[in-house]
Amino acid sequence: MTEQDTEIENAARDRHQLRTLAVAVTTVSVVLFAVAVAIIYAFALNRIWFLHFPLGFYLLAQGLLVFAVFVTFWYVRVQERIDLTRSMNEEIA
Repeated sequence: MTEQDTEIENAARDRHQLRTLAVAVTTVSVVLFAVAVAIIYAFALNRIWFLHFPLGFYLLAQGLLVFAVFVTFWYVRVQERIDLTRSMNEEIA
């Protein structure tokens, strides 16, 4: 393996790690933002009822957990695409 091949491999690895980091940070940020919004507006949301529960209570008790599960599945799907792209590029190179 030549020095140029090593540099190309390092660049590909760095891009992969950067994309992975960006997706992870985005995922965590979205979930934390949703939690913060639900906490900040909990009292206002409690005026609305959903399934016989105040909406603010329901969001903090169950809604955010369901949202976190959906975001986790989205993250896994995106990460699989990133990994698949990297593996396909390694086969070509």
